Amino acid sequence: MTSGRRLAQVGVIAACAAALAACGTSSRSYNVSGAPGGASAACSSLVSKAPQKLGGHERNDSDQKGTAVWGDGDVILRCGNISDVPESAECTSVKGVDWVVNAKKTHGGVKTVLTYGRSPAAEVTVSERIKDKDAVIGEMSPIVSGLAKQKTCAKRS
Repeated sequence: MTSGRRLAQVGVIAACAAALAACGTSSRSYNVSGAPGGASAACSSLVSKAPQKLGGHERNDSDQKGTAVWGDGDVILRCGNISDVPESAECTSVKGVDWVVNAKKTHGGVKTVLTYGRSPAAEVTVSERIKDKDAVIGEMSPIVSGLAKQKTCAKRS
């Protein structure tokens, strides 16, 4: 075999090894999009306080700022400037935190709730694979209670 050919093979092997290494160390997005303002100090603090286990699943890192994921997207936390729930939505207080159900994102066994009156806001999506969705919200409430409270719900369910 000629030295030029040998060099080419070594180059191909090195490129493949580098590509495989990159795949092994890259973080996953878990089909999560970060919210505007997700890179804020308040969101970074919130995500850092999120538990390592939630809803029976281990926490995985997402490559999106202001997010945390448990399992394979079974529970998703997003933090930022999220306000896609109408002011007139009914809300429920769980451990001192007001939550509203985001009807646009709640369907087919998936439940999405958003903190009400906090800035930035926290949004939690719980998949159909989680049996006790309300327990997950209960676990998240003390963590998101540190977000600045600006108002409380007027319309309670």
